[in-house]
Amino acid sequence: MSPPEETRIALAVLPAGPNQAGLPQYWLERRPDSAHLGGMLAFPGGKCQPDESPTDALARELFEELGILPQASRLLMEIPWVYSANSSDLEGKPKSKHLRLIVYRVEKWQGELHGREGQSVTAQTLDCSRHGEWMSALPPANRGIVAALCLPPRIAITAACGAGDAGFSVWHQALVKTANALRQQFRSSFGGRSSIVQLRPGRDLSMAQWTAAVATVQSFELSAWVNASLDIAISCRADGVHLNRHRLASVDREALANWRAQNRWVSASGHTLEEVRLANEVGVDALLISPILPTLSHPGESGIGWAQFAELTREATMPTYALGGILETHLPQVQMLAGQGVAAIRGYWMDS
Repeated sequence: MSPPEETRIALAVLPAGPNQAGLPQYWLERRPDSAHLGGMLAFPGGKCQPDESPTDALARELFEELGILPQASRLLMEIPWVYSANSSDLEGKPKSKHLRLIVYRVEKWQGELHGREGQSVTAQTLDCSRHGEWMSALPPANRGIVAALCLPPRIAITAACGAGDAGFSVWHQALVKTANALRQQFRSSFGGRSSIVQLRPGRDLSMAQWTAAVATVQSFELSAWVNASLDIAISCRADGVHLNRHRLASVDREALANWRAQNRWVSASGHTLEEVRLANEVGVDALLISPILPTLSHPGESGIGWAQFAELTREATMPTYALGGILETHLPQVQMLAGQGVAAIRGYWMDS
């Protein structure tokens, strides 16, 4: 069976500069009440014509809607999305709407931005500590864009923690050095957090130890995510939880939705197309695709390579990170393939 035909839609993320509090703003339109998902906010853009490239469609739509022509832009991400439709096909079968959002960040344009079609166009402030408000105000397919605007381009993963209290003490000292180096080396625009630290000790920790590790990362103004159960993430007040393939398959989705409703984040592991589709279904915010390149932890394994990373990224509805033999220097290549960023242990972890 051939895959369903997708309607390609080119969308623009248009920065409007920071507000007085230093938070980023973006230009958004208000969808007409008569349109699908009427009344919601939306990123500017529209459908690609059959023989039209996404960049040409973006330029045409932005000129028609806002009177501007993009001069500097880069592909941010692609989002495959399926909306259930009320209509039916010729045989009376329910007909779904298959979309592919092709999202560009436009940093520079020519012309004075204004609504040319009578629509409301306003600069909306994105407070990433309350990102759920934006996700509720935008169409469901746009939630991955909000995550991409809020999440930093790197995830530093901790090495394994040694046994006993002595092992935790050594690991915690290395965590302090790593967090401090990340804060010093990388600065985030608009006061956002420059890095995520994923706490993956590789053994059971006491709740006091989990809580201490999370508090340490947060004290350096970084985002602390735990590679553990949702119960642990809730108890130690982490900023996010990472679901390995086993937890992704068995997680309580209602509890996960409640967690996300509190402006917390969820990431998951993706190694295959089936796992990517499960992450889409569960509705996580970020996907770590691995292993991309050979690693010391898996000698003899070649990794899935960049072409497969790009293919899995095209099937994800959320931002993706490359993991496995990855360094900070791979970030431009990842973003060229419409990925969000890089994730690594050796690339960031500083032994005490």
